[in-house]
Amino acid sequence: MNARSLRPLLPLALAAALACQSGSSQPTSQETGKKAEITNEYTATAHVVAVAAASRTVTLRREDGAQFDVHAGESVRNFDQIAVGDVLRVRYKETLAAEKLPAGEATKPAVAAMAAGRAPVGAQPAAGVGVGVSVRVKIESIDLEKGIVTFSLASGELISRRIQTPQGREFVKSLAVGDVVQLSYAESLALSVEKL
Repeated sequence: MNARSLRPLLPLALAAALACQSGSSQPTSQETGKKAEITNEYTATAHVVAVAAASRTVTLRREDGAQFDVHAGESVRNFDQIAVGDVLRVRYKETLAAEKLPAGEATKPAVAAMAAGRAPVGAQPAAGVGVGVSVRVKIESIDLEKGIVTFSLASGELISRRIQTPQGREFVKSLAVGDVVQLSYAESLALSVEKL
């Protein structure tokens, strides 16, 4: 599968994230005040209720009973192994990490990376895609009462964000105007077809 093949499955991933049925938020903090990390993981399943080989279409039934069709393009390997009764498992994970850098560090432009993979020929259909972005920012202002932090990018652009988690608010308490913080965000989506 490629990124274009995964697009129709994003509603299932979104349903997993919104339902939070098996989601977890796992805050971690190493060296209190210097690092903060928040991870959310979600899993959702859908059952294969029909396969139209000629049009390469699979009909899936989500956990809430709703059905939808997914067209599997020619780039989807091992399509012929998908059968009625199989389960499509979607796993979604996102992580946001912030680290206060030592004095004297400078802001740097954002760096991004993307990776994708698919099952080898002959294996059960599976695919995954991930993206990561990392940027160094300079703290310009902090409003602890309202939970708002304003920071600047290397380009000089100012961005303000409301800090929404207790872990994030604790981290912000350790910051001062002028501090440089490394922000890293990663997101991944994995799909696999499993026999019951």
